[in-house]
Amino acid sequence: MSFKKITIVIVIGFLAFVCLANARTLNPVDPVNWRDLVPFLGDIDGWTAEGDAEGSSVSMAGTKISQAERGYADENRTLMIKIADAVASSMMSVGLKMSMNFEIDSSEEYVKKIEIQGFSGVEKYNYADKEAEVMLLLADRFIVQLEGENFEDTKDLVIIADSLDLKGIAALAK
Repeated sequence: MSFKKITIVIVIGFLAFVCLANARTLNPVDPVNWRDLVPFLGDIDGWTAEGDAEGSSVSMAGTKISQAERGYADENRTLMIKIADAVASSMMSVGLKMSMNFEIDSSEEYVKKIEIQGFSGVEKYNYADKEAEVMLLLADRFIVQLEGENFEDTKDLVIIADSLDLKGIAALAK
């Protein structure tokens, strides 16, 4: 890992820690149950679902997180879509917000800001591993993450993310 990446990770970690410490003084809101997230992981045109969507709601040390995920495949690529309600975990949403404030374009990878259906996020691509990722923050609490293997870039993930009912997910916020 390069010095620049290590520095960025340290800064993000520190800011997330500060936000988490301050979040204890706010009125907590429970995340939606994982079962409420599963309906947003339906079929995707041109992809075969690898089983049913799975999920969990976890509570640990005062932090509660719900998440659901489902895997997909086409001829030679795999895709995992995850939806997490991170309302009680400022570390997750702060980390994503911080990553939206910088971009990287190198011979190894790119990281770019992105907006889909009015929601901000980041797209990442690793050239050597052909790994693509799109992450979006909805209603300051839901993180929608698409991870793909054997992709040529992030374009197909952006199209798939745009086909999801992002506004419906955001509407779950109470």
